Amino acid sequence: DRLVVLDRPPMKSPSFAKPSRLNRFVLAVASVLAAAVGFAVASVLLAVLLAAGLAAGGWLWWQYRRLTRQARAAPSDFIEGEYRIESELPALEDRRTASAEPADRTASALRRAP
Repeated sequence: DRLVVLDRPPMKSPSFAKPSRLNRFVLAVASVLAAAVGFAVASVLLAVLLAAGLAAGGWLWWQYRRLTRQARAAPSDFIEGEYRIESELPALEDRRTASAEPADRTASALRRAP
């Protein structure tokens, strides 16, 4: 229940020696060289990816041209014909027993369920 506080000395940050002018110059030259190499690698990578993308796009375009030429040359499977829209619904008839019954039916026979 009691809070125990330990007396610790405050942490000290390590002291580094101040870099010399030669160290700072070498660090600056290395930083500039690293940035230049990074830009060079990035531009070469961009050029390679751009060339690969153009090659893939050209190949797809060429395949598309070939397929459209084949589709135009192939015979069509369409059946040509005419159609009309009928506004009246056709009358339903029982075709299962149509051959066994006489052709003229009465109105009451048509209303009966089979």
